[in-house]
Amino acid sequence: MKRNWSKFALFLIIALAFLIRVPGLASFPAGFTADEAAQGYTAYSILKTGSDEWGKFLPLNPRSFGDFKAPLYSYLTIPSIALFGLGEFAVRFPSVILGTLAVLFTYLLANELFKNKKLALIAALFLAISPWHFSLSRGAFEANLTTFFLPAGLYFFLKGIKKPGFLTLSFLFFGLNLFTYHSARLVTLIFLGFLFLWKRKELWPISKKYLVSYSVLVFFLIGFLLSFLGGAISRVGDIFLKNYFSYFSLNFLFFQGAKEATYGMIPGKGLLYLFELPLLISAIFFLIKKWQKNLLPLVFWIILAPLAASLAFGVGFHANRVAVMMPAIQIFSAYGLILLWQRIKGKRLKIFAPLLMSLVVLFSLINFLRVYITQSPEVTPQAMGYGWQDLVELLEEREDKFEKIIISRKFSEPQAYLAFYKKWDPESFQKESLDWLRYEKDGLMFVDQLGHYKLGKYEFRDIHWPVDKELTKTLLVVKDGEANLAEAKSYRIIPYPTGKPAFLVIEQP
Repeated sequence: MKRNWSKFALFLIIALAFLIRVPGLASFPAGFTADEAAQGYTAYSILKTGSDEWGKFLPLNPRSFGDFKAPLYSYLTIPSIALFGLGEFAVRFPSVILGTLAVLFTYLLANELFKNKKLALIAALFLAISPWHFSLSRGAFEANLTTFFLPAGLYFFLKGIKKPGFLTLSFLFFGLNLFTYHSARLVTLIFLGFLFLWKRKELWPISKKYLVSYSVLVFFLIGFLLSFLGGAISRVGDIFLKNYFSYFSLNFLFFQGAKEATYGMIPGKGLLYLFELPLLISAIFFLIKKWQKNLLPLVFWIILAPLAASLAFGVGFHANRVAVMMPAIQIFSAYGLILLWQRIKGKRLKIFAPLLMSLVVLFSLINFLRVYITQSPEVTPQAMGYGWQDLVELLEEREDKFEKIIISRKFSEPQAYLAFYKKWDPESFQKESLDWLRYEKDGLMFVDQLGHYKLGKYEFRDIHWPVDKELTKTLLVVKDGEANLAEAKSYRIIPYPTGKPAFLVIEQP
């Protein structure tokens, strides 16, 4: 009976994880980033032609708009696009699925580590309702993939120590994790090295029973090394040493959170719930007091997680780059809660404490969802490329009346949005993109750094209003402040939800 109860509880937790992630997926987070559009169009191009938008057949590191993305998310999106068509929902749906499966593997991993179903259920619940994981699971964000593949890899590794067949699955998941996200690559390689040292007695010397497993691992390592030959190594130039310990600060985890809204998170809101703080403190206290061997991979995982993020340029507090810390930190929180529960004395308190904790958890979730739904339309649109679908629909209605359409380069990677929302024929796009390769010859890092480039009758360049206002049979798409609207013959405004202009569309017959 207890076993059936735990299965039912796990089912409810997984259902909750899915049901809070999928509704309104195309609308929340408000906006659709250039990265998301590029992921979707790369998948669409491969689905239609077998090659990405640059004509590269089944690329190991899609060039995208010059950042050479890790490939796995694009490939995982292909079935979704084939099923739902090219759109925001189809591109984000794989993240929801893997985010939900991450909850399942959090349970499996926690139970394998501690042999405690209550702890495992709590850990799964904490990840299911996590503000951090929830936000990443609702966007086409590569960082979310590692929260599934890393715990799955560790779970099957622990199983594989006893039954070698599972080790093949472990190396499959770890191998795939090398192709999820750039930050995850470094963590995965170091973590694998740690696991081999930790279980060296069981894994060495290499025997026939592990031959298939090691072959799988070698296959992915070779693929990983080959991916650098095509440009992924350029990411190394983007890094410098930052404050590693800032990612363990209370400010980052519980109060300030991410400093940018690009990944659907709300700046100024913690990544973890406040109720998790005493649980983590409890776990650390008891761990110092009495060390447990089964916690070694969990502790090492958490310590290792911020390494890549601490070496990256940017605004700091990169919640996406340190997402690899999940679900280890949720399992650690659950461990702290169980230890506190075991030390509660008194029958009444034993009954009252779980009820109080349940109410705190429920209130925290409801409050977070309220803040997310009300504040996301105010905070994320400007950071996440809001309004492009409306713009492209307007352009499609009007484009036959103009000889050319000029889009300001102040919009990040506009060609990605145009290709995505117009469902641009991939073969045609591949021919156009050949000219854009001059960005590399010019020593630039991204396509939109070119002074001028074209896609059909669409041109992407800087706006020079004193000159451009004299053009005829031209449609201009500019940012607020790039043109004197009093001098424009006719214009339309596409606003953000706040009413502030997202795009100004100026018609010059």
